[in-house]
Amino acid sequence: MVRFGVAGYPLAFTESSDGKDRSKIFEWVAKCGLDAVELQMTYGPRTKPEKCLQFKELSEDFGLRISVHAAYYIVLTSDDKEKVIRSIDTLNKTYELTEILGGKEVILHPGPLYGGDEDDVSARFTENAARFVDQLGSTDIGLFIETAGKVGQLGSVDQILSLSQQLEGVHPCIDFGHVHARTLGELERPAKIFGLCDKIRDFLEKNPEKRPHFHYTPIHFGPRGEIQHRAVDDRYPELGQKDLFGEAGIGQSSGDGFFHPRPETVAEALKSITGEFTVISETHNSQEIGAKVLKESYFQRKPSRSVAS
Repeated sequence: MVRFGVAGYPLAFTESSDGKDRSKIFEWVAKCGLDAVELQMTYGPRTKPEKCLQFKELSEDFGLRISVHAAYYIVLTSDDKEKVIRSIDTLNKTYELTEILGGKEVILHPGPLYGGDEDDVSARFTENAARFVDQLGSTDIGLFIETAGKVGQLGSVDQILSLSQQLEGVHPCIDFGHVHARTLGELERPAKIFGLCDKIRDFLEKNPEKRPHFHYTPIHFGPRGEIQHRAVDDRYPELGQKDLFGEAGIGQSSGDGFFHPRPETVAEALKSITGEFTVISETHNSQEIGAKVLKESYFQRKPSRSVAS
């Protein structure tokens, strides 16, 4: 089954009558016609176990899949042994809560390069991630390492696929917005989006034990990559891209006025990938709108921008 869902708590939810009770997110997302929620533990695994159990029951009641985004401060690329030990401890606690939630995916940013050689940093990540996976024991929760949006971070598509292939229990999370920003606008061309999905499909055919996970947002980027997530309908200012991106003028070349990559093209390209996966929308303050456009485009229904009441 292919599922489409939201990251965290969209603005339309928090400003609704149910917004003060976060447990209502599952019913709200289901009313949007969506299938998944990615809970954000980006500032640490702080959710109480009893709350996790409640969320699990609610997600099952509404037929939603839960995934978890791990803390930003987990860095398995560091050469600081104490920092790595703390990171692994935080990741262990995240897994414990994810198990209570009934989740099967923990999403992790590999970490910065610290100005080091990519091969050396990649080897360090492999060593530290293998240490974490080896002490886990039997679990059906996968560690999904995410493509990075900035060039100073470990996380190109090729790096993510290589690391996933090397490590048992580790899988790729492809963020279309991050890939677009990191490559300074490559995914503005539909052929590049289709080519990326072909690469993921080929990887999965050669590694059938691996599972994919996807993130999506249009993105504002500069010379070093990601600057800000944008909404599906956000457009460049009337002043033009030079004023937004500076003298380098990095940004659109198609002249359509929108931030890229576009959801309709991403949804169409994803059809080449068979099997079960989840696509999480991280569109700025409008995650449910991005997810609905993706889902409706994927299933060839007329995309709409409306939200749940």
